[in-house]
Amino acid sequence: MPPSPSPAIDTLSRAADRMLDWRFHCWYWGDAIAIDGLLEADALGAGPYRGAVIETLQRWLDHCLVNFDDVLAPGAAIIQLVMDGDLPAAAAERVLSRVEGLPLAYGDIPALEPHRLAFRYGVCIDAVYHLPAMYALAARWRDDASLASKAVSIAVDSMNILRCESGWAQWFDPTRKANNAVAWSRGLGWAVLGLLDLVHAADGRGTAEPADLAGQVLERLAATQQSDGNWAEVLDHPPAGSETSTASFYVAAALHPAARGLVSLPSDVLARATEACSRALADDGTFTGVTTDVLPSWDITTYEHCPTEPSPWAQGTAVRAFAALARAGSRRGPDRLTQLL
Repeated sequence: MPPSPSPAIDTLSRAADRMLDWRFHCWYWGDAIAIDGLLEADALGAGPYRGAVIETLQRWLDHCLVNFDDVLAPGAAIIQLVMDGDLPAAAAERVLSRVEGLPLAYGDIPALEPHRLAFRYGVCIDAVYHLPAMYALAARWRDDASLASKAVSIAVDSMNILRCESGWAQWFDPTRKANNAVAWSRGLGWAVLGLLDLVHAADGRGTAEPADLAGQVLERLAATQQSDGNWAEVLDHPPAGSETSTASFYVAAALHPAARGLVSLPSDVLARATEACSRALADDGTFTGVTTDVLPSWDITTYEHCPTEPSPWAQGTAVRAFAALARAGSRRGPDRLTQLL
């Protein structure tokens, strides 16, 4: 009789199983982290998720017509699976060709959705999660150092143009030559996890500046956590409500392999964020309390008290957080992890 899974793996399985209820075909912001989370969960033995991911991506390649939203496909995961021999090279070429044909918003940063009014010309902080790690892996796959340089320039330039008084803004618009100065806390989560994924994908080579930026974001988040372990929807904006996905981003980032030794973070912040994640996970595996799609806006009041609902980014971020906790538990021992959970 096989041994019972550890509490950490059991929690991870619950969240990952729920993730399978989203049947992807065309892509949108936040879908990539769902795929990334499932692959992490599979690698940790939480369930047979890799096969489901490959089936989804093969179906997309074979049956979904080439379209603008291919640029939001889980590019890093696709390229890794191509390198592993689990997907044909055409899958990686499809994503890269779509991205490389986009108009540039700033430097090497493309405007990811020129066909959608809200996103036509600018740079959303979510792109720091989508693009740099994909290009870092593409550099290895194609043996092309220029793609590694592009990965770093996209990450660094994005963070520079999005920097604002309270941290980093959600949106930069080159037609206004400014960012919207809204330090959307989930956006900081997207950025820090994307920066760390880039450092990890590049094996730390040529990524000192993205690593330093990741450390800065982690320190900013550590300094702005609420007493319940969550974060305000917008930093330094008292009317904003609270939501739960920033806690899962923080856990996944603070325990990320590329974050080891990067900065010294208060242990109580991680403990509170971990407790917040555990509270947000419903019995059926749904990660609750995460706000819906938040579109770029120049009116900060539109970020206040957004409605919450289940979503791929909510669930995927939670899976990555619980995967990070499971990895940490395997290093520290099950008793310590049980205390965290």
